[in-house]
Amino acid sequence: MASALDGIRVIDFGQYIAGPLVGMLLADQGADVIKVDPPGGPRWKTPANATWNRGKRSIVLDVKQAGDLATAKGLIQGADVVVENFRPGVMDRLGLGANAMTQANPRLVYLSLPGFASDDPRASSPAWEGILGAATATYRPRATGNGSDRPVYTAIPISSNYGAFQGVVATIMALIARARDGVGQRVEVPLFDATFASIGRAGMRIHNEQNTGADLRDLRGIWGGNFVCKDGRWVRFSGSGNQNLQEFVDAAGVASWRAEGLTDLERLRREPELANELDRRILELFKTRTAQEWEDLVADAGSECTMCRTSEEWFSHPHALESKMVIEVQDPTYGKMLQPGINARMSLTPGGVRHPAPALDQHREEILSEVASQSPATPAKTTEGTMRSVLDGIKVLDLCIILAGPTCGRTLAEYGADVIKIDNPSRGSTVSSHNEVNRAKRSILLDLKTEEGLNVFWRLLEDTDVVAQNYRAGKMEA
Repeated sequence: MASALDGIRVIDFGQYIAGPLVGMLLADQGADVIKVDPPGGPRWKTPANATWNRGKRSIVLDVKQAGDLATAKGLIQGADVVVENFRPGVMDRLGLGANAMTQANPRLVYLSLPGFASDDPRASSPAWEGILGAATATYRPRATGNGSDRPVYTAIPISSNYGAFQGVVATIMALIARARDGVGQRVEVPLFDATFASIGRAGMRIHNEQNTGADLRDLRGIWGGNFVCKDGRWVRFSGSGNQNLQEFVDAAGVASWRAEGLTDLERLRREPELANELDRRILELFKTRTAQEWEDLVADAGSECTMCRTSEEWFSHPHALESKMVIEVQDPTYGKMLQPGINARMSLTPGGVRHPAPALDQHREEILSEVASQSPATPAKTTEGTMRSVLDGIKVLDLCIILAGPTCGRTLAEYGADVIKIDNPSRGSTVSSHNEVNRAKRSILLDLKTEEGLNVFWRLLEDTDVVAQNYRAGKMEA
């Protein structure tokens, strides 16, 4: 069974995180990714390279030498995609820049992932996570509750990860446009810009409304937050939705709280004293069971409560292993390793890890042979007409709620799709929430539990290309 990107060749000049991660994600879906490293290998010597370089082939090239530079140009002339994450201008000075390479190979998609955009005054700054974290305010003390302005470092490479994810999406979109129009293009995804996708409403300002930042600093909100349990472990509980809240109080044995108004969300927002009483009680309630007991109890009730786990616990969790979100790889350098699995599961064109990360320069001879025997770059066959968005003419029904799902719809809309956001009128204020992930869409309220609502949905579905939903497993079937 073919993978989605079978037949697509990618030349990966990436170093550190963002570039190699793009190459890995494309390789996981079937692309032939050739990793080009300088003499001595990757600039960052880290075991993580065993993950980021899996499924790729390897060649070492010193592109400052004429012979290796010619080989690099030959690779690019036979490629579909180039990935690089150097500072703007570096690849141009080497003779491998986007303008020159897309002229030599008009069907080429050339992805650049600089720290700052080529037209940004900070373009010469390196794309270190520390630099980007400071520039994008992701080091703000969002939930410390202590009022300190001291930056809080996170080990999660937010800018590099989001840049890579958006880089992959942009690359696929450029390949879709190439299939329609016949030509490739340059794609620039600055990590600074990409980071704004990670900060959500913190990056949004509403005219004439003051942004206090208080909502970012609170550990707990009304009926939701992080709570310490009987065993000293923490859980994350979300009871902000009325249905989840009612399920929780029944399961926890505190249904009597309803009569006291402690489950009336609107009243809790109006009456600070009542909210404070709820806060006191819920803190004590979570101390009556262990974190695992709370997770099991609330899950059985159909609500949301999860024990705060370590990375080690996540990697060894039975579901992570059984679902292959964590996979075992026999790496030639490190031996048996646990690595993240394939994050996009396609039913007809499944991806997979074809082989572990290669040894440095392992495929040199076969790659040189392929370059020597390849045909000249295929001339571009452009279609006449005005410039169009990539997804112009694509219709999407977006049934998603909250953040992750609607972000998918927003992304498709930003690339030109006609996205229709379908909301249930009974969801109340949540329908108008999360403006930042619902822009560029059209909106309709439908109760899909009624015959009338379903009839409208089926009519909309008749000429729809994509349906997006992010409900719990089995919810849509029910």
